[in-house]
Amino acid sequence: MKNLKLLLTRCDRLIVPRSVLLPALTLFVIFLASCAPLRPELGPPVSSDFADALMQKWRDKALSINSIQGLAQLKLEAPLNNISANQVLLVESPNRLRAETLSPFGVPLLLLVADGEKMGALLPSQNIYYQGSSSPENLGLFVNLPLELSDLVGVLLYQPQMIESWKKEAFTLKAGGWLLIHSGTLQRQELIFNDMQELIEVSYFKDNDLYLKVQYAEFSASDSSYPKLLTLEIPEKYATVTLKFSDVETNGQIRPELFKVAPPASARVVYLPD
Repeated sequence: MKNLKLLLTRCDRLIVPRSVLLPALTLFVIFLASCAPLRPELGPPVSSDFADALMQKWRDKALSINSIQGLAQLKLEAPLNNISANQVLLVESPNRLRAETLSPFGVPLLLLVADGEKMGALLPSQNIYYQGSSSPENLGLFVNLPLELSDLVGVLLYQPQMIESWKKEAFTLKAGGWLLIHSGTLQRQELIFNDMQELIEVSYFKDNDLYLKVQYAEFSASDSSYPKLLTLEIPEKYATVTLKFSDVETNGQIRPELFKVAPPASARVVYLPD
């Protein structure tokens, strides 16, 4: 994979604990929103058999992806932050993640590694290494997303989590494509498929309030299994983040040591809660 380098990352302005660690410069950080999301205009309903076939086609495609290695441009738009950076991503199912963030000028900002139950984050500018369990709380210091590690990995591998639902509906969209609505207890999930029967949007609701939206786009003709553009939104944060891949490989072999959670010999180690 040309132009893809494995680099360490650094943050010049991080002061740490709790609501600190790089809300702007980490992996996908915070996300979007407006007040009330508008649902596309609905057409006639479709059969459950057709909806099941759409879901199965997506599953077959998505589950063929076990890992990605890529170089992406990261953009964050939020009320107090507008950030542009480069992101080197190594992601492997079910719960391995390595994210290296660089400034547009190539300055290392942050290295985040998570391997199952453990995670570590290196801030080279301060030579500090944060280490602890890969709990949502610890990950949230660096990746401000309401997701478990395995769910975050799933989003990046084009395998967003499906909720447990007791009611399912499906409709055509007047603009083209289909909308599937899965309703559970106090939660709802809406999935949009385009005319090519590709899953392009997943929205998660709690008590009818949108709390996370994931959009996928730019499926290449040569490799239509993985989207080259990911957009993530969180209305609560009034922010949006995009990851646009310039170089990405699926199912390539990744050396296990790249996911190793271990501080550099010279770094000061700060232990996060288990």
